[in-house]
Amino acid sequence: MSFPRYERYKDSGMEWVGNLPSSWSINKIKFNTYVKGRVGWHGLNSNEFSDVGIHLVTGTDFENGFVSWNKCYRISEQRYIEDPYIQLRENDLLITKDGTIGKLARVKGLPEQASLNSGIFLVRANDGTYLEDFLYWVLQSFLFAHFMDLHKVGSTIQHLYQEVFNQFAFPIPSIPEQQTIATFLDRETAKIDALIAEQQRLIELLKEKRQSVISHAVTKGLNPSAPMKDSGIEWLGKVPEHWEVCAIKRMTLLITDGAHISPETGGGVYDFISTKDISDKGIDFEGCLKTTSSSYEYLVRTGCQPICGDILFSKDGTIGRTVVIKDQRDFVVASSLIIIRPDSDILDSSYFNYLCQSSVVVQQVEGFVKGAGLPRLSIQNLLKVFGVFPSFVEQHSIVTFLDRETAKLDTLTAEAKAAITLLQERRTALISAAVTGKIDVRGLVSAKTEVKAETVPC
Repeated sequence: MSFPRYERYKDSGMEWVGNLPSSWSINKIKFNTYVKGRVGWHGLNSNEFSDVGIHLVTGTDFENGFVSWNKCYRISEQRYIEDPYIQLRENDLLITKDGTIGKLARVKGLPEQASLNSGIFLVRANDGTYLEDFLYWVLQSFLFAHFMDLHKVGSTIQHLYQEVFNQFAFPIPSIPEQQTIATFLDRETAKIDALIAEQQRLIELLKEKRQSVISHAVTKGLNPSAPMKDSGIEWLGKVPEHWEVCAIKRMTLLITDGAHISPETGGGVYDFISTKDISDKGIDFEGCLKTTSSSYEYLVRTGCQPICGDILFSKDGTIGRTVVIKDQRDFVVASSLIIIRPDSDILDSSYFNYLCQSSVVVQQVEGFVKGAGLPRLSIQNLLKVFGVFPSFVEQHSIVTFLDRETAKLDTLTAEAKAAITLLQERRTALISAAVTGKIDVRGLVSAKTEVKAETVPC
């Protein structure tokens, strides 16, 4: 869809902004904005949080651009009045300044009294120059992203300092135009967000379908006419009668975990792989830690080096992520990974990898880690996990079938992810064009719609 443009433009004076509509101005946050964050709070800690009292907003309470009030912790009124500078008002704008920088929420439907925890700036227009709803969209545009890139320290930024944020300059049209732009973007981004949500649901369905296909193949086989027997395990049900049901340790030569010491990384040359380096695409050897020759040689002697045909199984944080070592390469692994070495005479590595991705193994593993504070699977519990094992020839047939079927599902998943990326890019481009006046949306929002957008509560 093409959009109209303003009749006259002028140079904004900022190279990355380009021209602005001739009636617009530019101002910095520090000239027209009240910005406050909580600086200490007299020893407030999580033991004081409760289910009653004053709402305490944290970044985790931000949901779809608003504060999810029912998720907030509560604090006492005494704690609330200790810091009047961060007592919230309707239409305030909130932005995270620690950890995930720039996450935004508008304060709508304020439930009487609310305050902020650390990690958030309260942003409030203080001279009537702009609407917080307009700035909300400005802060989602390329303008703020570019500003943040210019002010990053090193490769990442972990904190947005107030003196830095105060220097952010942004275009300011008239108040009626700001309301129109905000209303237009509320409407149009909602459409895009709905399309993104559809693709995300599709990805989840494809993920479920993938596991279902794998689980059926590794528990029932490919021959629907094969004679079946009771597996002896209630949740597993019947399996082909010539298949073996046993603990996975009986089909392996080695099950051990990686290094329990920190590797030497100064001047490292050998790859040191942990859970974060493993994905469906394989092992990320480019982004992993490197360890020194002496550290590598020591870790190899302690049994932390996988060989071709081994499976790596993550046991800390993200549980059950797996990958097959396809070729021999000199690297060692962290303690967050378990090295599993199948008995190559009776167990195909790729079949076992699929078995680990099936509901058969996933449900058992989840049962062992359920309720744990920090998700972690011990080797002792992995040794208790049962699997279903057909003949070696049949394993190969199942692998061939699953390679083909999962490839189809993976292609569809990749297409859905690509669609999400394009939609997100379009969303940002539309926001950026609207808040910099590259498009004129004044004729695209009716007065009735604008009034409705102002009065409908969150």
